[in-house]
Amino acid sequence: MLELVPFALLSFATTFLLTPKVMAWAAKHGYVGVDLHKELRPSVPEQGGIAVVAGFLAPALLYAILFQASAGFYVTLLAVLLVAALGYYDRIRRLSAREKLLYPAAIGVLLLPFVKDTSIAGVELGMVYLLALPIAFMCACNFTNMLAGFNGLEIGTGAIASLGVAAVALLKGEQESLAIALLLFASLIAFLYYNRYPARVFPGDVATLAIGAALFPAVVFGKLELEGALIFLPYAADAALKFFSAGVMTRESQQPTPLRGGLLHAPERGNLSLPRLLLRLRPMREPHAVALVWAVELACAAAAVALALR
Repeated sequence: MLELVPFALLSFATTFLLTPKVMAWAAKHGYVGVDLHKELRPSVPEQGGIAVVAGFLAPALLYAILFQASAGFYVTLLAVLLVAALGYYDRIRRLSAREKLLYPAAIGVLLLPFVKDTSIAGVELGMVYLLALPIAFMCACNFTNMLAGFNGLEIGTGAIASLGVAAVALLKGEQESLAIALLLFASLIAFLYYNRYPARVFPGDVATLAIGAALFPAVVFGKLELEGALIFLPYAADAALKFFSAGVMTRESQQPTPLRGGLLHAPERGNLSLPRLLLRLRPMREPHAVALVWAVELACAAAAVALALR
């Protein structure tokens, strides 16, 4: 554990120092988005997730070289890089809903040769496990990408999920899964400084897709599937609410959450989501709605840790 501290600090520092440079580059080249949940709808630089991915990958690669990491560790880094590149490409040329399913699943196939245990909780699944793995990888990437829309929501939730996976991996003695989750946590926390309300930068799909791409292999290779399912539960719930309320959605088909008098309101029509479900309790300011989703993720991460302690 202690040997990971310098790498986590390097991850934090790299992301923290690189983010302003990425913000300036994004603004210069027109990579900006409109903050739809502000009265004045300001323009905010996008693609800040490049700093998150760089801040994660560079220290992780250094760790892998110095500590002779397994091939599974290296393929995890490759999967994160490819998924992040896919997220960047989506900003340049919008991917169709079908492409967003097929491409991440194809990247997930890269994990298959490095899976050594196809059982869950002592139940051997064999070929079923292997066939489901690329699909589950695709779901993990898309789920962490979908639970988004408010300042700090996706990054803060991802940081809590990463910390949960790190804690479970520590309890289980899975050093490489711990390294992946801890370095991702450090990078996300550094970026959250700029992305928290009121956001000065948006992560873009580069980071939101990469969160799932990093945590899923950490769960699979560390044999943390049961605990990982609990940690990913809020993401799965959000995706299910969106699918069953509106079917397969595109970015363009989504409407912003209504903002009246500085408070977010659950819309009477349109798709549901985890944040909108919570807004049905009462209208809230954006930071409060985000904090409530963070609390849900934190509760699930705590349940995962409790399960690992049994």
